[in-house]
Amino acid sequence: MTKSLIMDMFVTATTWTSTTKFSFRFSFIFILSFVFLKNNGAFPLLQYINKPFVLWMQKLTPWFSEHILHYRYDYNIFTNGSGDTSYDWISLFILFLVALGGAILWTLLDKKSENYNRCYYWLTVIVRYYIALMLINYGAIKLVHAQMPPPGLTRLMQPLGEFSPMGLAWTFLGFSKGYNIFMGIVEILSVLLLFRRTAVLGALITLATSVNIMTINYFYDVPVKLVSTALFLLSLFLLLPYIKTLYGLFFEEKYVRLPLIRRPAFNAVWKRKSVLFFKIAFLGIFAFQQFSSLLTVQKQISLYFKKSPLYGIYQIDRSDGPQTTLPKDWHTIIFEYGESATIRDQYYQPVREQFQLDTSNSTVTLNRYVFDYKVAENGDVNLSRELNGKTEEIRFIKRDPATFELKKRGFNWIQEYPYNR
Repeated sequence: MTKSLIMDMFVTATTWTSTTKFSFRFSFIFILSFVFLKNNGAFPLLQYINKPFVLWMQKLTPWFSEHILHYRYDYNIFTNGSGDTSYDWISLFILFLVALGGAILWTLLDKKSENYNRCYYWLTVIVRYYIALMLINYGAIKLVHAQMPPPGLTRLMQPLGEFSPMGLAWTFLGFSKGYNIFMGIVEILSVLLLFRRTAVLGALITLATSVNIMTINYFYDVPVKLVSTALFLLSLFLLLPYIKTLYGLFFEEKYVRLPLIRRPAFNAVWKRKSVLFFKIAFLGIFAFQQFSSLLTVQKQISLYFKKSPLYGIYQIDRSDGPQTTLPKDWHTIIFEYGESATIRDQYYQPVREQFQLDTSNSTVTLNRYVFDYKVAENGDVNLSRELNGKTEEIRFIKRDPATFELKKRGFNWIQEYPYNR
């Protein structure tokens, strides 16, 4: 695509070139179909409208994978925590083919239209809202430090070599609440896209934001590469008409004026008021959905991340004689959430172990044995059990997480030397 074409593409000119019209037809079909099927929580209530189409795609994509592409990987794993499944990429390819075929058919059927200014305007509205609402979603959840939580006890005891690239990125980003709030504020600034007068500034912000998200996803193997790339390309799409102007501003030291996207004229007063009412109502529904969603997230966090009454990191003390109830190679045990403990053996290999805690009777079932337990004033846990006429006692020596270098090293204005441990 030449520079001159990019400069002229999708502007409000009276007559468009054939190449510009075909490019727009393809973009129009592809973007709308992508937004409709890959809503990702952006537009409120859309998940109820597009559900039949999503179910239809879940039938078409496997058939297309098997009979047309002869694809060998598992194409029946639909979008889950990963947005980069085989199904996602193949469905994206199907949307590309549909858009290409639709653009060709549209070109053959429409020989008279000189431009698509009105369609372009409404397409930019959908794109602006799609980017803004999705990033506001992500930004809001970062403000409450819920997307990337701070490292818990299990993470603190996990050697660096056991981290996956995504786990490393999530731990790094989640460590700082302040940085999460900063990321959340930057993403929420995409609200500027909701207004025509600030749309260019908003697109510049979301372009930079989406580049950062996209590169983290690529280089740390976070499976949201498809959607983050889409956010970047859609932000770039919004800036296409302004590239020449922005180039002059940043590289040629020119005084420039950013043209405002011309909204289609509404002659009737009721039409103008209806559009305004719809916008206010739409944003109101979105705001309500955001508020209720954050409340739900907070409830889920308190429910699923409820700390165990024995919450802590403990070293298993074996100084009180032989112990037969617990494996000899158990070295450290971590009680964090729920009724699943993480054990580190003498070789520091991780083992997951289920346990049951009865706080009313002060008993804990661990390794299929029922122990009486007592929590000492210093936080240590003493276990005891009658076995073969003898009382076997085990002591869990508690470690204070605040002693970890990652926890005790705070912010410092003055540093005479680098503190890199």
